[in-house]
Amino acid sequence: MEVAKVLSGKGGELGYDEVAASGELCELARQGSLDKLKVLLSCNLDVNAADYDKRTCLHLSACTGNCNIITQLLDAGADVNFKDRWGGTPLRDAVKHGHMEAATLLKSRGGVLGYDEVEASGELCELARQGALETLQVLLACGVNVNAADYDKRTCLHLAVSEGSAHAVQLLLENGADVNFKDRWGGTPLLDAVRERHQSVVKLLLERGAQLGMDELSMATALCERARRGKLESLEEMVRCGANPSAADYDGRTALHIAASDGNKAIVQSLIASGCRADARDRWGATAQQEAERAGHQWDAVIWQV
Repeated sequence: MEVAKVLSGKGGELGYDEVAASGELCELARQGSLDKLKVLLSCNLDVNAADYDKRTCLHLSACTGNCNIITQLLDAGADVNFKDRWGGTPLRDAVKHGHMEAATLLKSRGGVLGYDEVEASGELCELARQGALETLQVLLACGVNVNAADYDKRTCLHLAVSEGSAHAVQLLLENGADVNFKDRWGGTPLLDAVRERHQSVVKLLLERGAQLGMDELSMATALCERARRGKLESLEEMVRCGANPSAADYDGRTALHIAASDGNKAIVQSLIASGCRADARDRWGATAQQEAERAGHQWDAVIWQV
């Protein structure tokens, strides 16, 4: 090293072009050869030399997670946010390869992930789908927007809820996820949880003030369809989550009208017990009780009373 310093002081040059310099530095970073790396840097080798993919030795060090090498490179002037051909930063590489200590170091020196909103959403959604909570936590700690949405305005909370990953949902909520964020179709995370019947997730969301976010027509359509298909538990879950049991469709028909026409006594009783108006009349002036009688379902009148 002393000889190298003397030669460098006398005007000696290494003679590397940028690609060769990058290759040499990256190989030493990969090997973890800190002393040799120091020699090259002391001989004025460009610490930000990049290869054909615009990747530097700091990118490589972030991939291997060697904090000693990372510190040496940063102290030597490495650009902490140098972007490769694909827009990737060293911090993004550290997180991607699971090197959390290296990620923390890079962030403390000003490192950023460099994601746009769609990229952030895609990365967060994939981690939520995998249930990779540690990496997800690091991404959030590194400043990625927890409410980043994709082209369909769906966030990682929508995805975690749909997968039924209660731990991921809890983590996202603790990090500021919008519990009522609406996707392209007006769907909220709670609506996803109800649709997929993830009851533990439904409970978590309700505790945070989640709403179904449906207008009356959409609500009535959903309830009527569940009544038609005899989906008692799903219907009751919607009501527990805030759906109005008396919601009426464009013809003024409620889920109670549908259940009564089909003779589904259990759903009729459940809707009445939940406060559905038994006296509601459809477009043609019919009540649910009249619909039941018209269809030949003779039930005791007490069933129509709360």
